[in-house]
Amino acid sequence: MKFFFRRLARKPSFFIMGCLSIFLTQGILNLFIFGYLELDRMKEMWKGSFTLRAFFAEGVPEERIREVQDKIQSWAAVQQVVLVDAEEARRRFLQYFELTEEDLPGGVNPFPASLEVLPRKLEDLPKLAAEMKKIGVFDEVVYGGKNVEELLQFHRFFVGVGGVVVFLVFVFVLLLIGNMVTLKVRFYQEEIRVLYLVGATFRQIRASFLGEGFLEGFLGGMSAFVVSGFFFRFFLSFLENSFPTFFWVRFEDFFLPLLLINVFLSGVLSLSGTLVAVNNVLREIS
Repeated sequence: MKFFFRRLARKPSFFIMGCLSIFLTQGILNLFIFGYLELDRMKEMWKGSFTLRAFFAEGVPEERIREVQDKIQSWAAVQQVVLVDAEEARRRFLQYFELTEEDLPGGVNPFPASLEVLPRKLEDLPKLAAEMKKIGVFDEVVYGGKNVEELLQFHRFFVGVGGVVVFLVFVFVLLLIGNMVTLKVRFYQEEIRVLYLVGATFRQIRASFLGEGFLEGFLGGMSAFVVSGFFFRFFLSFLENSFPTFFWVRFEDFFLPLLLINVFLSGVLSLSGTLVAVNNVLREIS
């Protein structure tokens, strides 16, 4: 511990650079976490707007309609199936266009029965539509179509790019910390050699640098959490006031995950990079 404080007093720039590297990389990761949670919330909130509607062909008997409804409801990807019979379809049409019965010609009801299918996951809609068309009793199967596919495409793109970014951030942090610790250890190499010659064990020397690495990771991660917390709180407050009808993620939803990721991940990355660098230098000394 004395060795650590002596190093810190002589060369504080190494410690500051280590904290800053953790802070910057965790800040980048926090932005990705926010974007992913916001996109996931938008997807869940819009799921009801992309309900799949399947219109039965003319002449399908009621028993067959009920059989198809039960079959689709049993699918694992389906959350809910609602049967809209011809009379309900007619009533909805009149209500939507603010018409009365007198506004429609009498006689046969022209509106077909249909099923409204709500999937458990929005990305299941295209597959569900294709499977329902194979049943052969529907004239038409419609859903959000292009809007859903564009949303899903953007979601896959964001997650894919985000995964690459997170991986590169991890690699960057490990390399940065490893190179920084290697430089730091080499800077104190003669002192380490003297300590080794006077009886200090590799475990004691290694523990000194690991303690410093953990402290760098903890302070860098906590700084990133505090700054990100203030930023997201004010940023989300501004968005909610400016666009109150939009589906913004709540700060309370990712407060705890952000804290755990910033502190735990920062400590792991910093300790890993420090351990690799210290072992490499100590191996040369021995």
